Amino acid sequence: MASPAERIEPVGTVRWATFAGVCVLALVWAAYSVGAQNGSFLTQDFGAQYHFAEMTAHGAIPLVDFEHGWNAGSFWVNAALYALAGGSPTIWYFLWGRLLGAGLGAVLAAAIGLRLRLHPAAMVALAVGVLLLATPLHIKYTVCLLWVFVLLPTGWLESRPRLAATARVLLPALVFWQYVELAVLLTGASGLFELFARRGVTWRTRIVNCLQLAGGFVLGLVVEATAYKVLWGLSFADFNRQVVLGQTKTHEGAQYAVWNFFDLPTESGRFFILALYPFALLLPFVPLVWQRVSDSTRLVALAGLVLVVIPIRRVDNPHTTTVSALVLLAVVLAVAELYERRTSQTGSRPPRFLVALPLAVSGAAWAVATLWIGFGLQSMLGGVALVALAVAGACLGGLAWTKDRLRPAMAAASVGALVVLGGVPALAAVDHVNDMRRDAKSFVVSDSIARWAGPEYERCSGGTREALVMPNYLELYDALRLTNPTPYYLFHYDFAQYEDVLVPQLEDGSIPVIIETMPLHTPQPWLTDAIRANYVPCSIVRIEKQGTAVTIWTHRSRGEVERRDLTVRDGEVMPTNPG
Repeated sequence: MASPAERIEPVGTVRWATFAGVCVLALVWAAYSVGAQNGSFLTQDFGAQYHFAEMTAHGAIPLVDFEHGWNAGSFWVNAALYALAGGSPTIWYFLWGRLLGAGLGAVLAAAIGLRLRLHPAAMVALAVGVLLLATPLHIKYTVCLLWVFVLLPTGWLESRPRLAATARVLLPALVFWQYVELAVLLTGASGLFELFARRGVTWRTRIVNCLQLAGGFVLGLVVEATAYKVLWGLSFADFNRQVVLGQTKTHEGAQYAVWNFFDLPTESGRFFILALYPFALLLPFVPLVWQRVSDSTRLVALAGLVLVVIPIRRVDNPHTTTVSALVLLAVVLAVAELYERRTSQTGSRPPRFLVALPLAVSGAAWAVATLWIGFGLQSMLGGVALVALAVAGACLGGLAWTKDRLRPAMAAASVGALVVLGGVPALAAVDHVNDMRRDAKSFVVSDSIARWAGPEYERCSGGTREALVMPNYLELYDALRLTNPTPYYLFHYDFAQYEDVLVPQLEDGSIPVIIETMPLHTPQPWLTDAIRANYVPCSIVRIEKQGTAVTIWTHRSRGEVERRDLTVRDGEVMPTNPG
């Protein structure tokens, strides 16, 4: 059953123009998102890849790093980019990381939209989403997008069976030479698609397609093993140890993280990707959605699903964002297709409430079990269970959907699953804000100033409650029960416009005390000169823990005052320069 997105129709001028615009946008983003690479870059993971590229470019045998999926072909590609960059780490990273990472990822996302004849707005949404939300770190993870672009079960490829068979054989072989890990995962995803998700073809065709995919993977392995044996004298035993089964032992002591939906790391502003990823991942597998999306969307969703083992091993933003491009594509494609089919009806009456409620609970239970087991097991089995539960839910729901009398039941179960997939991250967001409220120390600096500088203010002020706090920590007005004798609070860049009014007040003592909490953000020489000319620093309180120094200025009209320079260290107040 082909969706409207899969109908063969002309691409059209507007779509081609949109695609060209995405290509320009991707180039601009790639250029302006890269910074000058300094020495620390060369000591990190990316720097290691740069050095491997340099070594390979100078004739070294391509290394094999199964733990990260790198393989011989990837080092040759890196070496070519190294030569193209003239050895510059910055240009190499621009090519390898930005241009062929997120940049090419956005172009491939738009190209997928082009092949599926999506609306130009949807094409732009796919591309911008890859650039800004689900950003492949480098060329390795654009292979995932390239995989689904080539194997989309639609259009020119499917109309040429021999070409499609060739693609199913050669693509796994080529990807194996580049990245073993992705070859394993993506071949498995395409196999799942052929066996459990594809429609309109016979079982014989599905099995033949799976054999072609597996044959391509084996072809890549055999050809590479032979190449290492012939060109570099590496025995098959050593090849196995470096590339296939032997290297998996490096993961025996690996820790698989538990994905706590209500207590995720918040070390960067892209935290929301971690919060939404598990739920967006399962959205296409909800029976109501699964049955209504095209085969192409199913392939994209399955490819994104099997990649879950990568971020589960390490719950952080880089690993999650870099594999979530396919998840983003699947969600956007599903929404676009559901929108196109918005007028279709099930043709059956919805079940009564007392019947629908248990069905909705069953759908919710499926979603909860998939999330809890898949993201909760501290083992690779969690990822396997997640894939199995997601595919089983989609297939069983899809099978029931083919029966008209069961469609309302599946719709009710889908509603329950969607409530979980949307409700849990919503509740987690509320919980997260509440946690931040409890954990925040919003006024910690001003409270510290009030605690340690407050007594000095009482000594210096002579009982007056009028003082000017500058340029920040306005909370001190309330903390010290002060009144500002001027109408000015914000010492912004054009504060000099108030010079004619404020300087006379500084000269005549209308402002008896000034509490200076930090240097001015924008220099105001006229203001600082007027303060030094008319005030004396009665007290300087240096609070080491907060890294701040507070100066309490009193007007010269008060006569001589005892000047103090104090330091607060480890909760004790002491003279800054004792003796």
